[in-house]
Amino acid sequence: MNAQIMHKDVDNSTLIEEVFAAGYDFITGVPDSHLAGFLSALEQHERAADCYLPGTREDNCVGLAVGARLAGATPLVFMKSAGLGTCIDALTSLALVYRIPLVLLVSWAGHDGRDVPHHNVIGQPAPAVLEALGIPVLHCRFSDSAGVAEQLRTAHEESAAFRGPVAVLCAPDGK
Repeated sequence: MNAQIMHKDVDNSTLIEEVFAAGYDFITGVPDSHLAGFLSALEQHERAADCYLPGTREDNCVGLAVGARLAGATPLVFMKSAGLGTCIDALTSLALVYRIPLVLLVSWAGHDGRDVPHHNVIGQPAPAVLEALGIPVLHCRFSDSAGVAEQLRTAHEESAAFRGPVAVLCAPDGK
């Protein structure tokens, strides 16, 4: 399985431009190998110093995103699917209860059970976990940067209308 968010034919710089064009102006998250190309392009972007704050724990990133939203920003939080377990309390006791719009870009490790066992345990039920929390879920594939960008635009609109978090589950390419 390819550990980069997008293959050579995918232009992560264009995807980052699409993220900014969609209105995101505060980006935080915990790095994941599937997001390596995305993060590299983000870190090299001229706006990174003004809008990107890397995190060490997913729950802290949700807290930062909520604070940024309350200050008027449009936040994007990225993480791997295992990070969902880490941030459930922050999502339920903060973002959902106070109806804070934010978008989660989730690298879907364990998609279709095609990963290491500890990723499969949280990855396989990830959509059901999010839905059980009442968080709308959109889907995309890492190799389709246009699809990722479109789902991030849609998620931004849905989170504002929903007044709460929306997740974009980004599956790796595989067999």
